[in-house]
Amino acid sequence: MDFIDTHCHLDSILKRLELPDFAAYKASYLCATQPDAKASFGGCITISCDPDSLPATLALMAEEGVFGAFGIHPHDAKAYGPDLEAAIKTAMAHPKTLAWGEIGLDYHYNMSPPEVQREVFARQIRMGVEAGKPLIIHTREAEADTLAVLKREAPRDWKIHVHCFTSSPAMAEALLAGFPGLCLGFTGIVTFRNAQELQSVAKATPLDRMLLETDGPYLAPIPYRGKPAHPGHIPFIAAKIAELKGVPVEDVYRWARQNTRALYGI
Repeated sequence: MDFIDTHCHLDSILKRLELPDFAAYKASYLCATQPDAKASFGGCITISCDPDSLPATLALMAEEGVFGAFGIHPHDAKAYGPDLEAAIKTAMAHPKTLAWGEIGLDYHYNMSPPEVQREVFARQIRMGVEAGKPLIIHTREAEADTLAVLKREAPRDWKIHVHCFTSSPAMAEALLAGFPGLCLGFTGIVTFRNAQELQSVAKATPLDRMLLETDGPYLAPIPYRGKPAHPGHIPFIAAKIAELKGVPVEDVYRWARQNTRALYGI
């Protein structure tokens, strides 16, 4: 079996690990951190969600097994405009671009005004749908508005990845019921001892609606918490989900891989 890290920021991972390129990363990290040999690295989706990361992401997509997605994070919504949108549209034409995102709402920091976040979120949903691409959603402390904008702008049957899910069980239930093509992404947070509510969400989420992701270099799982996260940490996330759901870890890998194919086409 192989696994796909469905959401990471590979350019930032290389910087945090002080590595010159993807080849050095594969040689140094991919095999050393896995807890078992039940699955191996099959690829990753690296995300460009701010203006500065776009060129680096395009360059990394030349590597075997590295795919990309492009959008503007709510933190940078205030920077969104015609030129940036044109650059993202150009990136959408790359044969290894899989999705528009990450996009969404973040009311925890409000680094862009909430009204600007909502406007740019809605605009990018429309652009992603127009491009025929799945959507990658970021939502933090903005449950009601995230649902409202999604229900207004996204077709009900659209392919959607709500990445790094940390919202409430009620939000998980509403998303899964409202959008049959939607999956929730689980990161290393699910391994944290203080993440009981998220663990309850993982228990309740059907295996056919789950994706595995690291959001690297952030949120490394136990036993690497506090260090840079990277795709080689996926097995720790899969193992925790298997434990929570009481199923063999092979089932978690199999369903996550099948869901990745269905949502992203890889």
